[in-house]
Amino acid sequence: MTAAPAGALRIRVLPAASGWRWVPDGFRLLRRQPIALLAIVFMNLLALSISVLVPLVGPIAPLVLTPALMVGVMHAIRSADRGQMPTPLMLLAAFRDDDGRAWRPLIVLGAVNAACTVAALALAALADDGALMRLATGRIGGDEAVVSEGALMAAAILFLLVYAPTQAAMWYAPLFVAWHRTPVAQSLFFSLVGVWRNRRAFVAYAIGWFAIALAASLAIRLLQIALGSSPIVLSMVLSPLSLILITAVYCSFWSTYRDAVDTDATPASPAPVA
Repeated sequence: MTAAPAGALRIRVLPAASGWRWVPDGFRLLRRQPIALLAIVFMNLLALSISVLVPLVGPIAPLVLTPALMVGVMHAIRSADRGQMPTPLMLLAAFRDDDGRAWRPLIVLGAVNAACTVAALALAALADDGALMRLATGRIGGDEAVVSEGALMAAAILFLLVYAPTQAAMWYAPLFVAWHRTPVAQSLFFSLVGVWRNRRAFVAYAIGWFAIALAASLAIRLLQIALGSSPIVLSMVLSPLSLILITAVYCSFWSTYRDAVDTDATPASPAPVA
């Protein structure tokens, strides 16, 4: 076991096989409390969607709120993993923990996430003249005639390469902030180090979910062929399927934390970590 620099967080270094296990573990956790977890994840997605209506900061509001709401979703999944019943109020755990103070650093963390995402999109604009950014903000359609598929693909790859370190730094950071009272800068650093030390497991994890996404896309294509031009029926099938897959991804995220972070140091309610 390898300790984080300040000794406040202990990160286990796991074998690559752990990454393969995290993917099916997400579905296993979902089966424990399917209705409750699906409902909480749906509420999370709905809240993020509604947040774009906030004046002035609408386009970046979901990025700012994601860390705080992620903590709530993880509260719910942790409860399911412990055999307890998740409740909708758990989604707001970040706004109630630590006497209502936990949400402030999480909003700061969200602002960092938003700034890094916008910066990555701005760099990706070098490859496609800003088409990916306009697509991400809903200002154009994916079939815009002036945008070549090659340029859009190049921009997407550039964005992923630039944003990958931010994603690694943000991976555990919300839980470090909320459950370990780690300062924002340290939480980002500890998360980046934790993901890097377990990079083999995370590569396997990413490949596993990519394989599932590919299989799902092929199944959807077969459904489209079978149903023909019946968008209503197709939507009735795809909407619940998408929600199930997204919820399973969230559940597998909890597995990456539970296995890699020394959970003996994670109390039921936030407290300083020895």
